[in-house]
Amino acid sequence: MDDEYAKVSRMICRHHHERYDGKGYPDGLVGEEIPLEAQLVSVADVYDALVSERIYKDAIEKEKAYHMILMGECGVFSPKLMECFRESKEEFEALARKYEMTSEE
Repeated sequence: MDDEYAKVSRMICRHHHERYDGKGYPDGLVGEEIPLEAQLVSVADVYDALVSERIYKDAIEKEKAYHMILMGECGVFSPKLMECFRESKEEFEALARKYEMTSEE
């Protein structure tokens, strides 16, 4: 594994639970202090958690999950990132469908 890949991987692991409003953890980073890579993984992680069935909950409909994230019901995200999320709605849904099918096989 090259050094840059390892550095980015560690950064994502450490900071993907930070929140844009500073209410995340472990370091309480705020706004653009949060590495972009970690912000991206955070949105994907929240979306996946919402649309996937878990032992403790049923899956939420993709459309509802999409709106929950945009409306801030799942934490505060960068406005720029939410603009990108709006533009990539279909890609998120397609990936979720793809992994639904793989987990059923």
